[in-house]
Amino acid sequence: MKNVVVAMDSMKGCLDSLSASMALSDGIAEHSSGIQTYCVPVADGGEGTAVALTYGDSKFIKKTSKVTGPVGERISAEWYIDKESGTAFIDMASAAGIALISEDERNPLNTTSFGVGELIFEAVEAGAKKILLGLGGSATVDAGLGACQALGVKFFDMQGNEIRNEITGISLVKVNDFDSESLSANLKHIELSLLCDVTSPFTGFCGAARVFGPQKGASPEDVEILELGMENVRDLIKSKTGLDLNDIAGSGAAGGMGGGLMSLAGGKITKGASTILDLIGFDKVIERADLIITGEGSSDSQTLMGKIPYEILQRGKRKNIPVWLVAGRVKDQESLFNAGFEKIICINSPEIVARSKTEGQNPMDPDVAAKRLFSIIRNSQFS
Repeated sequence: MKNVVVAMDSMKGCLDSLSASMALSDGIAEHSSGIQTYCVPVADGGEGTAVALTYGDSKFIKKTSKVTGPVGERISAEWYIDKESGTAFIDMASAAGIALISEDERNPLNTTSFGVGELIFEAVEAGAKKILLGLGGSATVDAGLGACQALGVKFFDMQGNEIRNEITGISLVKVNDFDSESLSANLKHIELSLLCDVTSPFTGFCGAARVFGPQKGASPEDVEILELGMENVRDLIKSKTGLDLNDIAGSGAAGGMGGGLMSLAGGKITKGASTILDLIGFDKVIERADLIITGEGSSDSQTLMGKIPYEILQRGKRKNIPVWLVAGRVKDQESLFNAGFEKIICINSPEIVARSKTEGQNPMDPDVAAKRLFSIIRNSQFS
């Protein structure tokens, strides 16, 4: 074995895709001087998407903008633009990410995606003609109305008054009308691609509120309020546009951001994993690979529903390249093996977690996780 491509997704709450990929690459380098590693951070629309799309490409300029954070505070958010092609890459998580707020603040009734709209507007003002927005890692279930509001769409309550405060999850039940004609004129000719890795509908048992609300801090009672609000927005959009968002796969992505930006701001929902791998030229990268190592924070049967490790597995299969899977947590291991992964490595086995706690270490600490990735891959058997 000579050439190993390391293409890790982020390990949520722990390591970004670049840090995880680098830790594995360093572990392999320590193992053998005869193995050449190629570090390729990847993403499927969630956190780290912008970094994955711009890694190693000097054409992209990193920008930092002051925008509204998920609980209304002003924050600095990074994004990227290639002024020559007019292409910008933005992570929703950089402006409305759950990692931006403390555990105590996590409740999607009170969070907004307003800052994401501000970032999109900033990109357009900087000359972007095409924007790829990674949907994932958000703290919100506001149907994307906060972002649309920042882009100029006006929303009105039952008394006909414009809602001027940033829209949050709890605001959705109050929305009685909207004016999308007020969308900033600069945005009407922009190509807006919404990258996501889920097919969730807007509402219902598998929708944004019921599936993602609890993950973002919503109590069972909060989820019911959010669902009522999402149903209200769904019905309003259908009555004014004829579009039923529950018929659109991915409309419930990122707390409904997919559906909101698609129906009110002209966005197009796109499968994140395959789009990103195509954009970074992944098939060319692996042409001479003898092994591909990929992974994510948690792997289970949902991994096989289009997440980045599964998409990488399919591309490896087409070229007869074995693929290893590394994850912080592994369930449904038999299904993963049956799908074709040659080796599955869990870095947080019960024994390892117990040992970490005994040694006073937090298994989720980035430095601890990186060292564990390094040591586990260093000790693996390469042939």
